[in-house]
Amino acid sequence: MSRRTIRGRFARGLLRGCQTLFLLLALYLLAVIVGLVPVNNDFAPAADGVEVTVASSGIHADLVLPLHNETMDWRPLLPAGDFAGDVGRATRVAFGWGNKEFYVDTRTHDDLKAGTVVRALFWPSATCVHVEMWDDGAPRPGTRTVRVSHDQYRRLVEHVLGTFRRDGGGRCSPIKGGAYGANDAFYHATGSYHALNTCNCWVGRGLKAAGVRTGWFTPLPKTVSVYIPAARAD
Repeated sequence: MSRRTIRGRFARGLLRGCQTLFLLLALYLLAVIVGLVPVNNDFAPAADGVEVTVASSGIHADLVLPLHNETMDWRPLLPAGDFAGDVGRATRVAFGWGNKEFYVDTRTHDDLKAGTVVRALFWPSATCVHVEMWDDGAPRPGTRTVRVSHDQYRRLVEHVLGTFRRDGGGRCSPIKGGAYGANDAFYHATGSYHALNTCNCWVGRGLKAAGVRTGWFTPLPKTVSVYIPAARAD
């Protein structure tokens, strides 16, 4: 086989690979756009209920819930000893689900590797839950809050609880040495992460389970809370 033939086959293979990649990206973009179609269109915020916050960054969304109320007390499942610092003043707790390798091993942009991104998106991979304790300090950017009924909140709690991998005694299983700071911790989780089941999809499923109006497919952080009104400035 001549070198010219080999180069021709390589060029054709590369072209087909690029075409396939472009098609997959186009289909994914189409799914994101169609996924904006809302569900739970009859949702109305509860006048007397529980405040639930969605905190969105450029790539990731969290669910922020009360640390304890009459429906759920998270403190026995997430004991203070799991955190390096003093979390005694915390009143809310943020939950984020995602790819374990990306979450725990990628501390900064300098730690980000192409292989990590590819595995996270295209290969079902192990997951974890990131838990961060919040106090009642100044409002944080990128957050939207909605008030749900106590029954809706119970369903949201069940969604979050079902994500934790727990031992025979029902205790959550912390990941040692994975925390970013003094008021957060990582826990082993259930489920697999991939491009069709992202951290933001997990938040969207929780909101859907609670009856909150959201898109039916929410792989991106901004698509999760697009139907939750932003707070008005005083």
